[in-house]
Amino acid sequence: MAALGLMMPLLAAAREAPPVPYRTAPLIPWAKKIGEHRFRSPRNYDDTLKYYRKTILGAPHIVKEKIINTSRVRAVFFRNKKPNARWEGLNVYEYKGSTIIYVVFSDKELEKIEQEKKDAKEKPKKKKKRRKKKK
Repeated sequence: MAALGLMMPLLAAAREAPPVPYRTAPLIPWAKKIGEHRFRSPRNYDDTLKYYRKTILGAPHIVKEKIINTSRVRAVFFRNKKPNARWEGLNVYEYKGSTIIYVVFSDKELEKIEQEKKDAKEKPKKKKKRRKKKK
């Protein structure tokens, strides 16, 4: 029983926090949005890849594809092969010391996003009702 108590911190350390969904795409927790569908990972490149290997790569519809590996840029693509999925993959790349995650959406989802933007712009702002002053 004492040995189990010693192992508990190790088990807790091995467990990763679940991904945070961004329009159903799995993002590493605490990623900061830096652009449209683009996020900065809170971890370095290697640790970000380890996170995704532990959390999503075991799924039967996710495959890892190497994109590029040069002295300036390293990149991997996690492809979502699930039919009719809203997101097609995640580009994880390192450039100038930052690890960036770019979510690649399906054409259908991109059309939906554009429509939501148009609807938000066209939606008229409600005027606030003014209270009449009492004399």
